[in-house]
Amino acid sequence: MDLSVIIVNYRGWNHLSACLDSLRDLSNRISSEVIIVDNNSSDGKLDGFKSDYPGFVFISNEVNGGFANGCNLGGRYANGDFLLFLNPDTVAETGEIEKLFHRAKDHPENYISSCRQIDKGGRESKAYGLFQGFGTITGTGRSLYRLLFKNRINEKAKEGNYFFRPDWVSGSVILISKEVFNSIGRFDEDYWMYFEDMDLCRRARDRGGNIIYFTDISIQHNHGGSSRVNLKTTSLTKTEVLISNHQYLFKHNKGVKKFLLMSWLIIVNLISGFFSALAGIILFFKPKMLSRACIFLRLISYYSGVIKRGNWVSPRSVNFH
Repeated sequence: MDLSVIIVNYRGWNHLSACLDSLRDLSNRISSEVIIVDNNSSDGKLDGFKSDYPGFVFISNEVNGGFANGCNLGGRYANGDFLLFLNPDTVAETGEIEKLFHRAKDHPENYISSCRQIDKGGRESKAYGLFQGFGTITGTGRSLYRLLFKNRINEKAKEGNYFFRPDWVSGSVILISKEVFNSIGRFDEDYWMYFEDMDLCRRARDRGGNIIYFTDISIQHNHGGSSRVNLKTTSLTKTEVLISNHQYLFKHNKGVKKFLLMSWLIIVNLISGFFSALAGIILFFKPKMLSRACIFLRLISYYSGVIKRGNWVSPRSVNFH
């Protein structure tokens, strides 16, 4: 089999339905399968989807082990020579997938391939970026970096007529051969959500492979299928962005650089988190504002746990102990 499409779902059923509808005819164009890993949604809707989509493979995860864990589980069941990891809130034309697949197959030096992601209104999301460093670990830092090095970034984006090579691409659309995926260690399950895509790309680059982003191939991505189910889930996932940032920096840096990066991120998170939480308490009658206080409390709990445990693994990770 040429291709296995792997989709990890957690209660994102409305988006997932549109995603699967768009993939019904894929096997007519490529020897392929579609695997859906349900991360223990536990809401009684999985059986209905199995009946509605009999040609697809459904795997029920015993735990909500996060994105990396779900992807790896799907990868273990996959029969394809190539693996396409898709978010459940994507809608992909089979012709675009076919084009992405053939380019990856014809150019094995490109370890990880991705493409443009646009929403229903045609707006493109930035589904790629730079590896984390002193100028890029915070939103303000990234804005300043883009301002100072605008010409360099623009030249990078014009690398080819229809592609360029960013440091990393979003896990919402990642095409990789099964051989490469297994050889670089699959997704790191220390991450529960976020930064596992950057981490995978970092390891691919360290092995000498290219990360490539095609600008003439597009997949629709309507953000928030599993991470914005409700405000509780939103506050949880936004906290995980902060946690996973620490995990990435700790893993991929050494010595004084690691110490300075981690210290700076802690200081920024605590200061900005405190004032956001204060605003959330004052405007408690607005749920979105109150969630900021929840994020800050979760972050304090995480930092306290790090001191006790001596590691930066997410408490929600399957590797947490």
